[in-house]
Amino acid sequence: MKQKKIFQFSSLVLILFALFSFFYGFYMDEIPMGSGGYGGDFKFVKKSIQIFSNNSLVESILLFSDSSNRPPLIYILHKIFNPFFSDEINFRRVIFFISLNLPILFFLCLKEKFKKTDNILLALLSSTILLNPFVRNSSFWGLEENYSIITSLISLLFLLKLQNFPKIDQIGLYFKIFILLLFSSLCVYFDQKFVIIPLICFLKIITDNYSIKIKIFTVILYIVFSIPYLFLIKMWGGIFPTNNYHIGEQFYPHHFGFALTMIAFIFFPFTFFDKKNLKNRIFNFIKRQKKLYLSFIIVLSYIFFFSFVQNNYFFFDKLDGGGVIKKISFIFFDDLIVRKMFIAAFIFISWFYVAFVLNNKLNNYLLTLYFLSFSVITKPFYQEYYDPIIFFLLFFVYKINFNINYKNSSFFYLFFLIFLIGTNYYYN
Repeated sequence: MKQKKIFQFSSLVLILFALFSFFYGFYMDEIPMGSGGYGGDFKFVKKSIQIFSNNSLVESILLFSDSSNRPPLIYILHKIFNPFFSDEINFRRVIFFISLNLPILFFLCLKEKFKKTDNILLALLSSTILLNPFVRNSSFWGLEENYSIITSLISLLFLLKLQNFPKIDQIGLYFKIFILLLFSSLCVYFDQKFVIIPLICFLKIITDNYSIKIKIFTVILYIVFSIPYLFLIKMWGGIFPTNNYHIGEQFYPHHFGFALTMIAFIFFPFTFFDKKNLKNRIFNFIKRQKKLYLSFIIVLSYIFFFSFVQNNYFFFDKLDGGGVIKKISFIFFDDLIVRKMFIAAFIFISWFYVAFVLNNKLNNYLLTLYFLSFSVITKPFYQEYYDPIIFFLLFFVYKINFNINYKNSSFFYLFFLIFLIGTNYYYN
C-alpha cells in the first residue's frame, strides 16, 4: 500500500511536469519540430488568416489554395467563432488552449478501454501526449493537425463506447453512431491524411453484427458528409489545394524502408506494456515463422537496392523527411556509405520488430499495410504523417497486449521525454 502511494505521488509529479513543460514551451516559443517557428509553417498560417480576414467566406475558400495544403474548415470556424482571429499572437493562444483538450480526451478514451485501471495511472499515460513533439509543434504554432487529432480522439471514444453499448437501445445507438460518423468525417476536413479514422469506423460498423438499417444509415450519412469535399476536389483539381504535395503521381520505393523505421519507432515504447517472457516470445516468433525466411530474402534484396542503386539525393536532404532514424544518421555520420549502412541496418531491425509486434493478427497487418502503402505514393514524406495517429491506434484499435502498471508507464513516459529533448536538440 505504501509503495502504491509512492508511485501515485511520483505519477502526479510527472503529470504536473508534463503540463508545466507544455505551458513553458509555449511561453518560450519552443520549436520542437522543423516546421515550427515564425519562419516555418506559421507564415502559411498567417497568410491563411489574412485571406479569411480580408475576404468573404466564398472568396476566401477560392483564394485559400495559395496558402495551405489542407481543407479550409479550420479557418472558416475561426472566422465565424474566434474574435481574436486576425491577431496572430491571440490566434496562437486560442489554438494552444484548444490543444489542452487533447490529454483530457485521451484520458477519457483510456478510461473507456481500461475501466478497472487506476485513474492516476491513466492520467500519467494521457499526459505523455503533452510531451509529443508533433503535438507540441502544432499547439505552439497554430498549425492545423491538432484539430484532426481532437476529432480522431472523439471518434475513437465513441467507437469504444459502441462496443459496450446495448444494441436494443435504438435511439441511443443511432445518436452515438451519428456522433461517430460526424467527427470521423471532420477528421478529413481538418487533415486529409486522417482518412484512416472514418475508414476504421466504417469497417467496424459494416463488419459488426449491427442491423441492416444501421449499416444503411452509416453508408448514407458518410455519403452526405463527403459531398462538400467532393466540391473541394472539383475546385482544386485534386485532393490537395496546392501542388506541393503529391499522392499517387509517382512511386517512391525508398520511402518504404523509412516508413518501417518510423512505425517501429512508434511501436517501440509499447514494448514496456508487454515485457513478460519477452526473450522467449522473440525466440518462438523466429522459430515458428517459416514465411519469415522468404521475407528475409525480400527485405535483404530491398536493402541492397536501397543502399547501392537508389538515387542518393534523399540521403543528403535534411528537409525532405525520412523520420527519426534518418535524422540520427545525419548527427553521427558524414560519410554517405556509412550513413546508408546505418539506415539499412535499422530497416532490417524495424522489419523484424514490426512483424513481431503485429503477432500474426489480421487486424494489425491491415492497419500497418495501409500506412506502408501510403508511404510509397506520397511526397514529401514526414514522420508526422504517422505520429501521433499510429500512437492512438496502438492503444485503441491494434490488437496488442497491455499490462499497465506504474513501473512500465513511467518508462513509457520517460521514452517520450527523451524523444522531446532529442528533437529540441536537433532543431534548436
